[in-house]
Amino acid sequence: MALEKIRSRTMAMQHSDELPEAANLLFLEVQALGIPAWSAGYNILADDKKSCTCIMSSEGLLQQPFTLHLTGEASFIEMHEFLKGEEQFLVQELGGMELKQHYNYMKSFPELKDTFQHIVDSGLSLPTYQINHLVKYTYGFLLFITYEQVPQAHDIFNRFTKVFEQTYTRFLDLKKAEAQAREAKIEAGLEKVRSRTLAMQKSDELADTSIVIFEQLINLGIEPNRLFIGIINKEAEAIEAWATNEDGTKIGNHFTLNTDRNESVKKMYEGWKHKKTSITIDMQGTELQNYFHYLADEMKIPFKGGLSKTQVQTIAYFGQGLIGMASPDEQPEETTRLLERFAAVFNLTYTRFNDLKIAEAHAIQAEEDLIKLQTEKSRAEDALTNLQATQKQLVQSEKMASLGELTAGIAHEIQNPLNFVNNFSEVSKELLDEIKEEIGKGNMEDAMEIMNDVIQNLEKINHHGKRADGIVKGMLQHSRSSSATKEPTDINALADEYLRLAYHGLRAKDKSFNATMKTDFDDSLEKVNVVPQDLGRVILNLITNAFYVVNEKKQSPLTPEGGTEVYEPTVSVTTKKINNKVEISVKDNG
Repeated sequence: MALEKIRSRTMAMQHSDELPEAANLLFLEVQALGIPAWSAGYNILADDKKSCTCIMSSEGLLQQPFTLHLTGEASFIEMHEFLKGEEQFLVQELGGMELKQHYNYMKSFPELKDTFQHIVDSGLSLPTYQINHLVKYTYGFLLFITYEQVPQAHDIFNRFTKVFEQTYTRFLDLKKAEAQAREAKIEAGLEKVRSRTLAMQKSDELADTSIVIFEQLINLGIEPNRLFIGIINKEAEAIEAWATNEDGTKIGNHFTLNTDRNESVKKMYEGWKHKKTSITIDMQGTELQNYFHYLADEMKIPFKGGLSKTQVQTIAYFGQGLIGMASPDEQPEETTRLLERFAAVFNLTYTRFNDLKIAEAHAIQAEEDLIKLQTEKSRAEDALTNLQATQKQLVQSEKMASLGELTAGIAHEIQNPLNFVNNFSEVSKELLDEIKEEIGKGNMEDAMEIMNDVIQNLEKINHHGKRADGIVKGMLQHSRSSSATKEPTDINALADEYLRLAYHGLRAKDKSFNATMKTDFDDSLEKVNVVPQDLGRVILNLITNAFYVVNEKKQSPLTPEGGTEVYEPTVSVTTKKINNKVEISVKDNG
């Protein structure tokens, strides 16, 4: 019946933390069978088999689970050797000095201080003589402590141990199921953080995402005084932080912690700097007071409960910051690992936050650039209008500039026919005086001969006058705005005219300049429909450039002087008919 009660209690277990209750039931059933037991319970071996977790009930009083070390004292060394051996059952008889040493060794461990105090507070006393009965099972051993030898109970202890094998198997199954359920709950919490992260549309939603993290941590059983998230500013060695209120349910403050203002803040920063996964800062005494006053007085963070005696900061790091929690007591390892997992997920949050900040900065910059672009567009349109007006002026100015280049050549060309006109006019006047004189003498025959000379002079005056007229017309045509109207033009005459104009233009500027001009015009050319002003300007520029370069070479010290080879500046202009096209070539030896 006792074994069945233990089996029933085992099958009724819903949570792994109900295992201690099964230990209490074990003691009560052993005692109900008339066995003089002082204590009974389960011992679960650690992986190294040098210690075990004890779950004991003494005189019906369930103790808190504690760690029992199987080294350092004779009775515990014997237990350790037994567990390594083949025997299934061990009996230890302890009394006197042996028993005193047994308990003194146990009392030397700080973690057992509360266990012994609990025994004293409950009115129990340690036995002065005891028999330990150890029975192995797969994961450790059952320990039955009696006040006297009970050989008749050994078989009962073995049978209880076999039943407990089932109990512990049930316990392991529950632990595994609870671990799976816990992991599923953690993953659900992490997924909520990821979802909120991906839903962020603006960088200022970081605080809202932080609240989701805090909510999920609290839902997972963390009970902090305060939770906070910090973003590290490496250049300033500061932490921009968002903290909850004291019950950890909502964001209460946003502030910046400076590492040079507080020792504890510097420890948080140094942990990140040295790439640690997590750290624990146990604040007490002066350090705690300084931290409290720094937050309360400088950061204006309220503390409803005032200054506690201790405060433990548990910090987990991610790429650019940290997640922390403050509590009066040091947190279990599981809580630290949980913070680390949420910190790892917050890496995604921070990346999203950073991407949004960059995108927002780009959007602002793009808007500013658009405004600048619109302004510049307006300026460009104004500049284009001004440029078009200026361009028209420049076209005319360019024509006038090239006209200035031609002025000296034109003057020389006009001067030449005018000299003929003046000379023949003077000669004709003298001849007319002679005619008048011969008529007066009645020498009509001589007068007629002189008259023929006058007629020839007049023909020459007319020829050179027309030549001057043509030069003037060409000048006017060059300076006049192009009408873009094509007209039949003698290309040979056009090329020859501008060759001489360019040459005499340079001669007018520099009397020492001299060059040989060669022409080779195709006599088979017919007149071609072109805009003579435009084509003439092109030819003039080509020839002028040619004269400039041969003049420069002539004046260059590299030109041999006094040697056998004497440089002779030469500019050639040729025209040639090629199929239905006309080729005009300007060549120089500069």
